[in-house]
Amino acid sequence: MNRTSTTRRNSFGFTLVELCTCLGITAALLGQAVPSLSKLRQEQALRGAANALAGDLRLARSEAVNAGESVYFRVSGKGANACYVLHTGARNDCDCAGGQAVCKAPGSQVIKAEWLPTSQAMRLRSNAETLVFQHRQGLVTQTGSIELSLDNGPGIRQVIAITGRVRSCATGAKLAGMSNCA
Repeated sequence: MNRTSTTRRNSFGFTLVELCTCLGITAALLGQAVPSLSKLRQEQALRGAANALAGDLRLARSEAVNAGESVYFRVSGKGANACYVLHTGARNDCDCAGGQAVCKAPGSQVIKAEWLPTSQAMRLRSNAETLVFQHRQGLVTQTGSIELSLDNGPGIRQVIAITGRVRSCATGAKLAGMSNCA
């Protein structure tokens, strides 16, 4: 019996060629996965911000009905520097553009103010600067849509009907589990 063939059958471990092959395959797979994970993280942040926006629109409607006075939802600023504020009092009396929500008249009160996260490349656009949720039945005097979008990527539009109801749809690239806007 040949001594080298007996020794070779009993040896355990990897050769240098096998180890380098495994490292090469792993590096190629990671090179494909890392950009996808980054995109997934950005889309999840977009969904979270869009859900918060939809919740705040519903809050404005319910506050108007509960408080018995009109509640204003005002979008201020442009693009990545945008914010929105929910307030009572006079139309366009409160603003959040300076990094802090302030009202001009003493009768106005901020219910909530929100700024886009600076760590994310998100933009906020609206076709109406101020939406007025009336205290009777929560109706909105001006319908509109507010869109949150990633830079050069997908977006989520919140469409506000005259009844004050909010629905969400995707703009740009398709988002899983969400219908595209018409």
